[in-house]
Amino acid sequence: MGFIISFGRSLASPWFVPIAHTLVALPFVIRTLQPALASIPERLRQAASTLGASPFRVWQTVDFPILSRATLSAATFAFTVSLGEFGATLLLTRPEYPTIPIAIQRFLSQPGGLNFGQAMAMATLLMLLTTLAILAIEKLRLSDSGEF
Repeated sequence: MGFIISFGRSLASPWFVPIAHTLVALPFVIRTLQPALASIPERLRQAASTLGASPFRVWQTVDFPILSRATLSAATFAFTVSLGEFGATLLLTRPEYPTIPIAIQRFLSQPGGLNFGQAMAMATLLMLLTTLAILAIEKLRLSDSGEF
């Protein structure tokens, strides 16, 4: 509703749906990355700085290797949340830029077996993509620690 109130008639841009999906998924991404950020030992950063590494080099050699798996998991989780997002998309979408949940809703709102079958096929595709993404996240976990 905030998008509609703030931008009104200028909502015709196809960029508002990805922005809304980003805002919906952002808390999940932060929650996924926070433990990985907290697990980086400060002494590793200090040791790299003491040895003459620039801040970018410290990030490249210390932070990035530790955060890479968690970042990939967070991105996959954000993709999964965005894939099924219906609420914000329903308010912001335009007929020429439908998402899978909106298309499923349109097919279900029309009578006929063919429309129902197409909606179920799209729902199956959505379920399959979500399952594959969650399995990819689980594959990234370390087997012994239960963390990324």
